[in-house]
Amino acid sequence: MNKTCCSPSHYADGILRYTLSETLTTDGNHKAEAFTTTRLIGRDPIRLCDALGIRDSRFARPHQVHGVVIRQIAEEFFALPDNIRTMLLDGVDAVIYDVKNACIGISTADCIPVVCYDTKHHCAAAIHAGWRGTADRIVIRAIEQMHTTYGTEASDLHCVIGPGISMQSFEVGDEVYASFAEKGFPMADIAIQMPDTNSSKSDCAEGEKTLKWHINLKKCNRMLLLSLGVREENIIVSDIDTMTDLDFFSARREGAETGRMLTGIILR
Repeated sequence: MNKTCCSPSHYADGILRYTLSETLTTDGNHKAEAFTTTRLIGRDPIRLCDALGIRDSRFARPHQVHGVVIRQIAEEFFALPDNIRTMLLDGVDAVIYDVKNACIGISTADCIPVVCYDTKHHCAAAIHAGWRGTADRIVIRAIEQMHTTYGTEASDLHCVIGPGISMQSFEVGDEVYASFAEKGFPMADIAIQMPDTNSSKSDCAEGEKTLKWHINLKKCNRMLLLSLGVREENIIVSDIDTMTDLDFFSARREGAETGRMLTGIILR
């Protein structure tokens, strides 16, 4: 069974927080704090960092392009000039890091944010998993890079699949369905057909609406985590549908130019 979150009372200050485990390392007792902003804060780095107790000079977010490029961020990153930092994060859809007391997050407005915390090596990943990234298994790619860089094992991960569009709201064309099918996803488990919300009775024979595919992106990413060996009890899945919950931005509801939320993990 999925672990789910969260009630509106959990983000009255504009930040939805998730409970992750604390871990004892050679450096002492460290803590990881996972979060998603609501539209109250969005991508405002000053308000976000102030609320989280982080200096805004230690804020970073990539410029995402729905690809599968993953970038490692180390402590040295924050000593670089702003233009170099911007260049290094251009075209990046996931970041991995072990930097303490820094606010690093990815942007979403319907796409699925996935964050992973390695309790053994005190490192993290923040992953932007839209439908293209999900189909290309960016979550698996990011965790594999964590393994190469930090020695991460999937069984040590605690993961959050954050607010994003639900299967009910994510109506797609046949080409999207075909992309997942061609890449080996179990379509009977992740997709269903529902009446087309845009068709009228006059468009349809005998007054019946045409059917459109709907895909469950949150379930896809949960399946990918489990396939690597992440423990079922260590995966939190948000039940928030950004398409219908007005506390969150939705590109499908409001248009592509709407704002974005930020999701990440702060390592203390």
